[in-house]
This record gives sequence, C-alpha cells and structure tokens, in this order.
Amino acid sequence: MAPVIILIRHGEAVHNLDDNWQLPDPGLTEKGFEQCRNLAAELEPKFTFAPEECLVVISPLKRTLQTAHHSLQWLLSKGAPTVVRAEWQETTDNPCDIGRELSTIKREWPGFDFSDLDPVYPQKTGLYANSEKTFQERATFAKQWLSKRTQKCIIVVTHSGFLKRLLHGTKFQNMEYKTYEMVNDDSQDNLELRETDKQESLGQL
Repeated sequence: MAPVIILIRHGEAVHNLDDNWQLPDPGLTEKGFEQCRNLAAELEPKFTFAPEECLVVISPLKRTLQTAHHSLQWLLSKGAPTVVRAEWQETTDNPCDIGRELSTIKREWPGFDFSDLDPVYPQKTGLYANSEKTFQERATFAKQWLSKRTQKCIIVVTHSGFLKRLLHGTKFQNMEYKTYEMVNDDSQDNLELRETDKQESLGQL
C-alpha cells in the first residue's frame, strides 16, 4: 500500500500580517496558534495510523517548528518520530525565509530530530539557492526522498512557496492541509504527488 502523505502549510506567522519579508525567521501569531489547535482538533479524531507507522517531517524555520509542535503534539507525545530537513524550507532569501543556526534551534526544540539536517543550513546556497531552476531541483529531490520512506503515513509541515513548486502551482492557505499519494512511471525523475480524498486517506470511510 502506498503511504499517505499529508502536506501542511504552517499557521499564520507575523510576517503574513503585512507581507513584511524583512522580519528574521518570524514565529506564529496568536491566530496561528489558534489555527494549530483547530487542526489538532480536526485531525486527531479521524486519524487511524499508529504513531510508529508515521513520520513527521518539518522545515527548520521557526513557524513550521511551532506549527508541528502545537498542531501535532497529540501524535508526537505518543512517540511518532520526527525529522527536520532543509529541503522543506521556504524558497526566497528574504530575512523571513532564512533560519537560525542549528545550535540555536536544537536548544529550543530538544524533542525534534535534527540529525538529518543538511549542515549547509541556514545558508541559501546550492540546492537552497533563490532561483526557479533550483526550486524545481529541490522539489524533485524532496519527492525522491519521500518515495523512499517506508512509513504508512508521512506528515510534512512546510511553506506555500515551496508547495507551489512541489505541486505545480497549488496554493495553500495558512494551516491548510491536503492528502496525497506518490505516483510514478517507474522513474525517479517523474514522481508526482496526486491529491486524494482526505476522509479515505485518513481511514474514515
């Protein structure tokens, strides 16, 4: 059975209020935290996967770390593993999309697994450079990585700009989530995410 992939955009963050891209690595607003609580209340009752069958993948920016912690604590507290990965960060090199040093965020989030975080982070170079060509390369890399996971359910907390490249233009609102399955033509170069019915994907037929 192909894994269920749940893609979540972070809750409302401070820079979303007035499109202030110069704020360094902003956190969630009060509305953003409320959105997290609402998502938890929606997901937990309909979620049928065991914690050990899941993997929670998180962008290393503050707003996604906060979103994962506050919207998925009901799952994390039961032992669902996490991994923080750089390819899921936002696309631009504006201050709002540049994270802090690993030593700092590890101290703030001891419950998350940073062992897989690319050591180049938070530099916006190489695979993380601010160019459309690189965004597409990073999206391909992310899909290839997802396709190799063995868990039954993979939850990813990420950003609208990167989701747009990953899904070829699909627009996510703050705290919106959708469910997907991976499809391919037997080639790692042609992997695509196909949207599925939320109720069926989460086990509530």
